[in-house]
Amino acid sequence: MHPKPRHRVLDVILQINPLVLATGRTKYQVVFQEFSQKFAQRLWLPVYGALQIRIMQTLSLKRATAVAAHPSSLKLNKRLARISILILSFTLSVALFAWTKQHDRHAQRSWLSGLLHRAKYGGERETPFYPHDTTTSFSPVSFPADQIENLSTKDMCASFPHYLIREHIQPVLKMGHGENRDMINAQLNSVSACFHPDELLIFSDLPETLPNGHQAVDILHNLPQRYRMINDTPEAQPEPDFAAYEAMHDLFRAGNLTAENNPTMKNKRTGWRLDKYKFLAQVERAWTERKNKDWYFFYESDTFVSWDNVFRFLSTLDPNKALYMGSPSPGRRDPKTDEETWFANGGPGYVLSRGAMRVLFEKRPSSRETGVWTEEPFLLKYINVVRTDPCGDAILGWVLWLVGIRLSGFFPSFNTYALHSLPYTQRLWCQSFLTMHKLSPKEMVLLWRWEYGNRKLGRPLMYADLFESFFLPEIEEADSRNNWDNTNWDRLARGSDVYVDSVEECREACEKKTSCLQYHWNGKQARKCVLMPFLTLGRAKDPETVVKKEGGEERFIYTSGWIKPRIKSWAKEHPCAIPDWLSPSTERHY
Repeated sequence: MHPKPRHRVLDVILQINPLVLATGRTKYQVVFQEFSQKFAQRLWLPVYGALQIRIMQTLSLKRATAVAAHPSSLKLNKRLARISILILSFTLSVALFAWTKQHDRHAQRSWLSGLLHRAKYGGERETPFYPHDTTTSFSPVSFPADQIENLSTKDMCASFPHYLIREHIQPVLKMGHGENRDMINAQLNSVSACFHPDELLIFSDLPETLPNGHQAVDILHNLPQRYRMINDTPEAQPEPDFAAYEAMHDLFRAGNLTAENNPTMKNKRTGWRLDKYKFLAQVERAWTERKNKDWYFFYESDTFVSWDNVFRFLSTLDPNKALYMGSPSPGRRDPKTDEETWFANGGPGYVLSRGAMRVLFEKRPSSRETGVWTEEPFLLKYINVVRTDPCGDAILGWVLWLVGIRLSGFFPSFNTYALHSLPYTQRLWCQSFLTMHKLSPKEMVLLWRWEYGNRKLGRPLMYADLFESFFLPEIEEADSRNNWDNTNWDRLARGSDVYVDSVEECREACEKKTSCLQYHWNGKQARKCVLMPFLTLGRAKDPETVVKKEGGEERFIYTSGWIKPRIKSWAKEHPCAIPDWLSPSTERHY
């Protein structure tokens, strides 16, 4: 039971009621009334709650009567409104501070954050994030961090909540036989390690048996014959994209396929062009094989997925809504509406809800009792879209747009950055990370094991947690590194350039600029010093000579440094007691 509140807190609320009413602003009245009701409800004070409502109704009536009798009082009230809003903000902050000293901050934030954001952005407007309490489905929640290195994959996977996969969520991994085998093995021994063979769908361009008993399905094998022709005319030539695919299968059937002679590995663009045909096909196959799951989660071999964070995130959403979620990339412009469209970048993964799948694959039968569908099969219906676009993720996004499903953008939760290149800013700090892209095999396994030793019961892991574990320890030994590149051209926090003759002068320039947290110097010839208001670890990079467009060569060296005292102060000034679940937006993107 909650402790009895201090009477002075209630007194403050009763005193500021007239100030709120005097503003004449409906928005503030509604928000404050909701606050009063929640205050009364959470502190077990139904009498005080009823009193609040009665006071506001009475004072509203009195104010309306007074204005009718004395119109000049309206002008006075407007003047009073400006003053009262400032007083209200101050007194409300003091009251809330006193209250939070007595009550559980975590429980309070779940409704208070939404309340305050409504006041800030207006009741009709979507807020930047929504507060939502979540819990883990893993048991045990985590393992002792100092034991993680010695635990087997089997021991760690014993905590995995398989019931969520069986009943609610369908993971779908897309790969290609010609991809880096170290990357595929790292994926199957980390992010995808805990799935049973019958739980995970793996779609590729060649049927094969993979580690842990998983079977890759050749998703291109049953594509309609028309896909193998460049168009539908009688004189149509074979589609060049499938030439390498057919040659690979000829070698495979003869038992002669190797990494050295694989046609899809000799030229990376060949495998990339072939990849576009997998997107629509895998979405249809996932629905056909595992119909009516709540969610379908699509990812790739170099995608890191935090399944605990994903499970929490999806628990906050309705699967019966037509939802298509991922990291936004700009797509086609719709010629009919002149709108810019967006699609989910395939690398960080994307999610389709059951509601979206039903819209995508619903068919209309003939009005007669013949049983004949009135539309072509799904893959043939959109064959011209596939033929005219080189990117499979853009193809899928456009098809979804055509059926009326718009992308819900969730960057940076679905993140296009790798672990070493994350730009830690206030925009990538108290948010949870669902996925990351382009990790190395070593990073994939390292991050997966770290997660199993750091998972929390009452909140998801956030970017601030990654900062504590993967950034700070790396810069403890030295303030700077030679042959190291920590630049990251993050659109959310761009760096600025100055030109100096030494790395010492570069550091001094950073120290003089209060917003600068780290710096990078390109050497005596280039003289460029980049001052950055965000934090990125970066990676090793050897000196190189670059041929200039206007002629001649330029020598670059890479020296990176960090202002450690300022970085630690910045982190302390940005605590993350509660995570921010971001509302969807295509304005946030890579």
